Amino acid sequence: MNRVSAFRVLLVALLVSGTILAACVPTPTPAPQPTQAAAAPTQPPPTSAPAPQTLRLATTTSTDDSGLLDFILPEFEKANNAKVDVVAVGSGQAMEIGSKGDADVLLVHSRKAEDKFVADGFAKERFDVMYNDFIVLGPQADPAKIKGMATGKEAFKAIMDAEAPFASRSDKSGTHTKELSIWSSLGITPTQEMKWYNALGQTMGETMLFANEQNAYTLADRGTYLAMSEKLPNLEILVGGQNLAENKDKVLLNPYGVMAVNPDKWPGVNYDLAMKFATWLVSPETQKIIGGYGADKFGQPLFYPDSEAYKATVAPTPAPAPAAAVTGDLVISGAVEKPSGLKEADLRGMEVVKITAEHPKKGSEDYEGVRLGALLALAKPAANTTKIIFTAADGFSAEAELAEVQGCADCLVAFTNTPGKLKLVMPALPSNLWVKDVNKIELK
Repeated sequence: MNRVSAFRVLLVALLVSGTILAACVPTPTPAPQPTQAAAAPTQPPPTSAPAPQTLRLATTTSTDDSGLLDFILPEFEKANNAKVDVVAVGSGQAMEIGSKGDADVLLVHSRKAEDKFVADGFAKERFDVMYNDFIVLGPQADPAKIKGMATGKEAFKAIMDAEAPFASRSDKSGTHTKELSIWSSLGITPTQEMKWYNALGQTMGETMLFANEQNAYTLADRGTYLAMSEKLPNLEILVGGQNLAENKDKVLLNPYGVMAVNPDKWPGVNYDLAMKFATWLVSPETQKIIGGYGADKFGQPLFYPDSEAYKATVAPTPAPAPAAAVTGDLVISGAVEKPSGLKEADLRGMEVVKITAEHPKKGSEDYEGVRLGALLALAKPAANTTKIIFTAADGFSAEAELAEVQGCADCLVAFTNTPGKLKLVMPALPSNLWVKDVNKIELK
């Protein structure tokens, strides 16, 4: 075998043996690949806050024009996740809205109409909230010369006699109702034919602006006047004093009440939220906020707290004690400067009047007696007195707002056919106030 052939044999042998060796070498295991991280679990979308409830509040313009609502409502809205939609109109219009179920809650100031609203079933109950007072505004020149007069009735008569311009809201508001009651006590129903009488049909703010421009008189609530006084340079307070304590005419007191619309009449109203609002409004905490509103700017609050819950936290002012026990056919006592016990003979010695009045059950009848307003004026109710209670000999009693009674010109303590027995004649007031055999009048 030559060297070439031997080399070929050797080469073939080497190739064969290399293939065999390669086949015997195990195949290398591939390096493990890094495991991909598991996807993070999907987070649930954040829960959105529930939409605020809506509370429809129908109220008088005085609570809005005075700025009170802007001052107190944000706290209620925040605490109750609520939005309060305010409709500010006259009290009469507010109650019309509520009577149709187009409001959930009312904050108004026309007490007689409020009591009727409850009696008619449009609300289950009414709660005292606050009060301020009415004042008579007029031009600085004061052509009717009313400045310093003690009562609105005296001032209105002087304005009428002078035929001085008078601006009336004429919008069925609480202020308009009070104005009409004062004219009524004079036996007058103003009409547009009276050239001096301007029936505007406007809000309190607009009415005062008109009076300011036209040098007219007007009746206003003190709170709205104080809040707008910078815009009324030509008007000043002529009757009512510079603060509530100076107001000598208790007929001009101006109480406010809150009422939730009855869901039995209107199932669609938000009664639960309305009652939360009423409860919040009369709570001592909110009452203190109301009582502080305006005091820093005007030196006096624009409204005074008056809820039962608030008054329970305030030490009552003791009524002045009578010098001696009083007796008589009619005893007038309580929060008065001059308690008295009057015999029928004492009453007959006073100014006796005769009237014809519509009895709630018996119809038109003639009565003779002494004006109840005159007796109250002699007794001199204390400044903070708001209630009057009439009691009969058999123990029956009836309570009323003192301001409403003082505003009733023809309310009488009337004589009867039985000597020593008296009765109340209360025209246009609730029938329960026509107390027979009345022998006690108490003021609180």
